[in-house]
Amino acid sequence: MAGENRQIDPVLSALIAPMSAKPRHAVVRRHEAMMRELRYLSEREVPDKNLAFIRKRSWTDERLSVLFALNSVYQEVLGPFSASARGGTAGIGTEHPITHGSLRFDSATAYRANSAMNDFSEIVYKMEFRIEWLWHNTCSDLIYYIAQYERENFDRQ
Repeated sequence: MAGENRQIDPVLSALIAPMSAKPRHAVVRRHEAMMRELRYLSEREVPDKNLAFIRKRSWTDERLSVLFALNSVYQEVLGPFSASARGGTAGIGTEHPITHGSLRFDSATAYRANSAMNDFSEIVYKMEFRIEWLWHNTCSDLIYYIAQYERENFDRQ
């Protein structure tokens, strides 16, 4: 069952390896919370209909764990980093650098953030996940949107 062996997901492990301690712990905590929620949805008395449906469509706990790992990295690290790189019409943070503590947000930072997000999006695409699945906050939310996607594809077949 989901998350019973307390080993870290190998994809999660690879994604967090270059991170410093604080973001690494935040990502791991988020992933663990999603795995606990998956376990709860799996074990409750009345099974979750969306989870049951996607499992019939080849969504294993391992596959969901990989998606949760990507989602956790996006939510805790890349999403906020990418948001800092979005230049507004005034050019704040790109043409007009911002310094916040030891951090400097400028065009070079924006380039690195956009490059990282593009690379990450490519990984998500190659894993055959949808980028918008990274935007959802909970396991239940993800399962709902996966089931919705699978139903749309199932109806077309």
